[in-house]
Amino acid sequence: MSNWKNVNNWVNKNCIQWARTYFQDELVGLKGEKDGHQVEITKMVECTGDVDLNQRKGKIITIYDVALKLDWKGLAADGTEATGTITIPEVAHDTEEDEYVFQISVNDDNNEKSVLKKPIKSSLVPLLQAKFSKFSQDLIEQHKSDVYIEASELGTAAPPRTA
Repeated sequence: MSNWKNVNNWVNKNCIQWARTYFQDELVGLKGEKDGHQVEITKMVECTGDVDLNQRKGKIITIYDVALKLDWKGLAADGTEATGTITIPEVAHDTEEDEYVFQISVNDDNNEKSVLKKPIKSSLVPLLQAKFSKFSQDLIEQHKSDVYIEASELGTAAPPRTA
């Protein structure tokens, strides 16, 4: 008996669409504050790359590498409003929490608006890192049943051919 899900003991599921929804739901609305400055993620502009869930030899493996671009808005303590983007060029399965790169830009940058980079770095970045740390486990929990087959469900091997 063969199993269509487990040809050659390797199963792969493309999960990029799910990841886009996940990051939209998990990241948009995150808020941070420092020294009276307030910042918030307002939109996920872009999520590109690959997100796969695999089973190999009975083990579930996540393999992903995505780039994210997020819009933010902020209000400085003096009432100055600003907007900008946060680009994370690589959120990958083998990246440690402290290895993520966050490129922060401010639209129409000036000294009054630039002060908002500090609360982004000190309060939003740790929230983003925590979300990225959970991604792999959430991916597995959501899609495990689509790729994982218990050994007892694999059936028996086909009998050898006779000539």
